[in-house]
Amino acid sequence: MLRSSSRHRWLWPVGAFCLASALLSALLPTERSALASTLAADHLVGSYRFVGGQREVRQVERAIDEVVAEMSFFIRGMASRRLKALNLPADELRIFTEGVNITVGRSGQPDISAPADGSPITWRNPDNGNVLKVTHRVYPDGTLKQRLVGDRGVSENVFDLNDNGRLTMSTSIEAEKLPSHIRFATTYVRRDR
Repeated sequence: MLRSSSRHRWLWPVGAFCLASALLSALLPTERSALASTLAADHLVGSYRFVGGQREVRQVERAIDEVVAEMSFFIRGMASRRLKALNLPADELRIFTEGVNITVGRSGQPDISAPADGSPITWRNPDNGNVLKVTHRVYPDGTLKQRLVGDRGVSENVFDLNDNGRLTMSTSIEAEKLPSHIRFATTYVRRDR
């Protein structure tokens, strides 16, 4: 009887070790995936300045005004002001990585961090308290897609750096109160270090 209980005492740590190993190996691929995605975004890391000028500012305003014009006369002005305040080009755009997270920041707006592999996080805007589900995903072609989902709509920003060093941020906005999608693009170049 003593031999049997000794054997079971020896098996318990082995079983626990095997279980822990199985759990770790199940978690590691996700962490490796997030780290690989972060590394794939390294070419995007940096601080950029807006170079689209008044032409791109007018294109953003026009894209917003065209959709807002389809709305009720009574809410057009307020909708236009809100959309322009959030979406007119920022003077500066920053993309940086920390561990498995990518952070996107724009002057005048709070920074938003999320894992690079598309894992969703819940983010609360410190300026207005709005809660969003945020994902950042780096694709094999090197583009970064930022998706912000709130109670009232979805906004997507796709960041693409071309061979000439120009970063294009393509934006798409859809919301239950908007009669159609708003789409526009703004252009940035890396700041000199």
